[in-house]
Amino acid sequence: MAFKEVSRVEVIEILRRWQTGVGMRALARGTGLSRNTIRKYIEAAERCGLTRDGPSPTETQLTELVRLNVAGPRRVVRSTEEVLEPWATSIRDWLHRDRLTLTRVHELLKEQRCAVSYMSLYRYAMRREWLTSNRSTVRMADTKPGEIAEMDFGRLGLMVDSETGRRRVVWALIIVLGYSRHSFVWPLMRQQIGDVIEGLEAAWGFFGGMPRYLVLDNFPASVAGPDALNPRLTRAFLEYSQHRGFIADPARVRHPKDKPKVESSVHYVRERFFKGSQFRDLVDVRLRARGWCREVAGARVHGTTRRLPLVVFSEEEHVALLPWDGEPYDVADWHDVAVHPDHHIAYRYALYSVPYHTCPPGTKLEVRGDGKLVRLYHRGILVKVHPRQPRGGRSTDPEDYPKELSSYTLRCPDRLKRQGAELGESVGAFADRLLSGPLPWAKVRQAQKLLRLGERYTSARLDAACCKALTVDLIDVRRLERILIEALETESSPAPGASPALPGRYARPGSAFAHCGDARPSVELIASGNERAVNS
Repeated sequence: MAFKEVSRVEVIEILRRWQTGVGMRALARGTGLSRNTIRKYIEAAERCGLTRDGPSPTETQLTELVRLNVAGPRRVVRSTEEVLEPWATSIRDWLHRDRLTLTRVHELLKEQRCAVSYMSLYRYAMRREWLTSNRSTVRMADTKPGEIAEMDFGRLGLMVDSETGRRRVVWALIIVLGYSRHSFVWPLMRQQIGDVIEGLEAAWGFFGGMPRYLVLDNFPASVAGPDALNPRLTRAFLEYSQHRGFIADPARVRHPKDKPKVESSVHYVRERFFKGSQFRDLVDVRLRARGWCREVAGARVHGTTRRLPLVVFSEEEHVALLPWDGEPYDVADWHDVAVHPDHHIAYRYALYSVPYHTCPPGTKLEVRGDGKLVRLYHRGILVKVHPRQPRGGRSTDPEDYPKELSSYTLRCPDRLKRQGAELGESVGAFADRLLSGPLPWAKVRQAQKLLRLGERYTSARLDAACCKALTVDLIDVRRLERILIEALETESSPAPGASPALPGRYARPGSAFAHCGDARPSVELIASGNERAVNS
């Protein structure tokens, strides 16, 4: 480490703050120096005769203190083993014969001028195995029949997945009843909420009932906030416990003593059931685990109770369990979502519409999805229910859109016809003609433009323009727009079937085109035609 030189001004500042009563930590923060450096100068100042409540240092004393900046030869640091080796016998006797605490041993060594830190002494004693673990435990009180069950996960090993052909880790969901010690094992490959609830449902069917309290392992699918004093369950698992009627009590993280009855079962299940056995697939593992729980685990003499768990369960605990109706539970899935600008939310890769008047875009919603329905909640109030859609599906209610946008967002020909009829009789007839072909979807954009013309030029003008266009059989929205732009909808239209009288510039009588008799026109006819051409 490089030597840091402290200036004269910094030395004066250390002494000035020290004599005003500032503590060591405050000195370090105020000067930016380490506490060891400050302690060195204060001890040197005391050797020079300075006191905390005395006068300021003289020039001679400051000069003496500034000389501490000179770097001397590097001090040779001895290892802890070398320092404590002469005291090894004394340390062992103090710990074993006199049963002193390590803190007291450290104090005795300081009195004997053996300067080592407490942690150095602790590591030295641990290496010599002179310290024993101070962890203590007490036996938990026995619970009533059907009162408590403990749940834990344990890693069993690897197995080939029949679906993918790859080796995957197999976990065991183990549930042990607190009174009889009867257990149930449910092998699984994932610890998602659906897989765990499936295992719990199988356990209640195996036991024929449920306990009043379930001590949980602290896994993310069930515990959202792993707080030691106030753990917070996930909405899905809390809803499941409410449905079944038991109270969930999560254990603390890395505290196996919170569920001691099931903790040792993990090793027992792995060694006595899984290791050395061959299984076809996960279904085979679960089927054989159910039989093993009855024939092996339930028929053994338990090491604590010295009784057969299956016998105690059948005679005393089974009747005390909460009833189980056997109805399969539809696992609910909760998510927090936001309403998109298109008035939909995305849930499990599907889209669901949201009422615009209660939940505009950007609103935060809670989504509860089960096997059949998707429910949307806003601040705890149900705002919409949709049938569950597959991945890539979409459930849209036309009433969820704003009225002014529904015609553009819903590409429905029949709806466009109805909206056109609301603007006027002729507009409805025009829209019906426009969308009456064999491919009405190809004309949807023109129908949407027709409705926009009503918003731009008023429905009265659009109805008049459509009436004029229908008179001449003009079913073209672009040309209809041209009529509105040039304000031609108010001009009179010719009667149906009548040809318009348009003046011709070089008009000739009909006899000029007669070729019977003399095919050549007379000079008079030609002259009269030329005269009319000149006059025109």
